Amino acid sequence: MSVTFKDVAKLANVSTQTVSRVTNGSANVAEETRIKVNAAIKELGYIPNKGAQILSRAKSTMIGVVTVDILLHGASLITNGIRKQAKQHGYGISLAVVSTHTYEKVTAAIDELKSQRVEFVILNIPLSKEESEQIQTTYQGMHFVFIDVPLDSQVNAVYAANYEGAKAAVNLMISLKRKRFLVITGPNDSSASQQRLAGWIDSIEAHPDAAIVDQFEGDWLASSGYLHTQQALSNSCQFDAVLVGSDQMALGVLRALNEFALQVPQQVSVIGFDDTADSAYFTPPLTTIRQDFLLIGERSVLMVLKMAEAELQSVQQEFIETQLIERKSTQLYQQTEDNKDKLRALLKQ
Repeated sequence: MSVTFKDVAKLANVSTQTVSRVTNGSANVAEETRIKVNAAIKELGYIPNKGAQILSRAKSTMIGVVTVDILLHGASLITNGIRKQAKQHGYGISLAVVSTHTYEKVTAAIDELKSQRVEFVILNIPLSKEESEQIQTTYQGMHFVFIDVPLDSQVNAVYAANYEGAKAAVNLMISLKRKRFLVITGPNDSSASQQRLAGWIDSIEAHPDAAIVDQFEGDWLASSGYLHTQQALSNSCQFDAVLVGSDQMALGVLRALNEFALQVPQQVSVIGFDDTADSAYFTPPLTTIRQDFLLIGERSVLMVLKMAEAELQSVQQEFIETQLIERKSTQLYQQTEDNKDKLRALLKQ
């Protein structure tokens, strides 16, 4: 009877994956373990399958992408950035969309990518610190970059500067004399959403006469912005500014305000987050915080490839700057009145 990997693993008291790493000459094996495995190989007379070794050493030409629903604007652009940068380096992408954000669903997607012999994986999906670190520990031999994890996670990650962008949004509102804030966040399981909320809160608390009068958890989509604003107004909530976690939700906010006959920006100022292509064409055009989704995707590819080339010796975090984009949804009331006066003058001519 021929000797198998399992026989060697049993005698050496290690996993079959460890036996594979030893026979393939991987450096990621402790010297003591290597000696023990080689001794078992010699004792059993095991002869490695050279054909299998050649296949196992073949370089993967795919980068795996585990992402939230790509119907979401940001997820779609990040994926496009990954695809473009991967192509420049001779890689394609293998896409796994995870609509239900559970650890089990994410690891199932990684397992599927692993079965395709994908070595490099970018995860654009909400994960906790513990989950992201566990993935990195569990899947030895694979290289990961994370996009939506807590800042204290000991994993390689690329982030938008969410906290700084959120503070810039509040500072603009304060400069416009806005004091009573309605807040609509993204999902609570998203670290990006939590970073934005932290920026809003810290900036508002720095101004004693400003306050959050109500807060809701949205889901990034326009419908949640609409429904939560309706709920706040139906409860007679008094606010003069709305901080919104995404432009898509802000679209719903603007519709709800319009249905309640509240004028933007005369009575309520609204600011979103993302700077989607459509936000400049909302009614009124939306002030927002721009984040470069394409660049986030591109930098994620560069980071994961550096890991593969052993150029990253420690955990790396990269922050992509955000930018305040001012439009009419936060325009000063006096400016709006001036425009009305100009229009009246033109009509009299």
